[in-house]
Amino acid sequence: MQSVRPKNKTINNRWTKIERLDGTYLPTLKKFPIITKNSKICLVGSCFADDMGWVLAENKIDIGEVNYIPDKKLVGYPWGTFFSPMNIYDLMEIALDQKSSEFFDDNTFIRVPSNLKGNHFEKISQLELNEDFKLINLFFKARINTQDYDLAKKVIKEKLEFLRKSIINADVIIITLGLIETWVDKNKKKAWHCFHGNPIKKISVENLAEFKQLNFNEVSGYIKKIINLLDSKKKKIIFTISPIPLKFTFTDKDIVIANKYSKSLLRAAVEDFVDDKNVFYFPSFEIVQDCVGWPNSYKQDKRHVRPEIFKNFIAPKFIESFTNFENFEI
Repeated sequence: MQSVRPKNKTINNRWTKIERLDGTYLPTLKKFPIITKNSKICLVGSCFADDMGWVLAENKIDIGEVNYIPDKKLVGYPWGTFFSPMNIYDLMEIALDQKSSEFFDDNTFIRVPSNLKGNHFEKISQLELNEDFKLINLFFKARINTQDYDLAKKVIKEKLEFLRKSIINADVIIITLGLIETWVDKNKKKAWHCFHGNPIKKISVENLAEFKQLNFNEVSGYIKKIINLLDSKKKKIIFTISPIPLKFTFTDKDIVIANKYSKSLLRAAVEDFVDDKNVFYFPSFEIVQDCVGWPNSYKQDKRHVRPEIFKNFIAPKFIESFTNFENFEI
């Protein structure tokens, strides 16, 4: 695929320029070189963090202590992924206030099959103690593989400490927002990391949580809380929206309609906070959806972005906008 950019550096305000171009148009972006070779970066959110983390690390940028996955050109963060702004805020607050010990008790875990893959346990009842199970946490993707509750809590505490130190030490924090549909724990009153239960019947495992679709004011409120939480640490924040669509919706809408509403609401809410001084926006969602387009941007599952889309379009635009790197690796 060939990417095309306007020859001048001014912001393009005419769709006719796009109409006349061959190849893939990429948006003109303002230059904010807030990331240097000496910067420390913390990435939080969905899988965009895994891809962008690799690019930054390849360019000798400090992204903290991570796991490198060379065959996929990805990194894995100790604190895993986050999807909803509510869950991002909840876990950041717990990490920064060092409240993991008091929050993560035995009841924050469920027992799932030891061979479970992915984020979702799709049963109404968790496994019994005499079955072949492993523990999964309802609020935090800790990537644990144990039946020992005490060990699981210890691992979570250590990984949240990684997150706390990464936030405190970071000059720039990149946050990717994924969705507005969330499940709120009836006891803890905090957002689950993702849904566990029966998605057809829309019943959570053990009926432990209730569905909540965040509205515009609620999303704005959580974004404001996140910014306030990080602003006290004097950070630059880059928001982006994940182009990966919902796996399923718990509304009464078709998945396509529910997904577009979710992404549109997140995108609109973020805009109110972008000041191009301390809070910035990067259009990964727009590049995938509007420039390359659906389904060309996606793998065969039509959910996950093809590696070459990130390599050829997303990463170069990010580097171009937020660094002064003349030569960079992907």
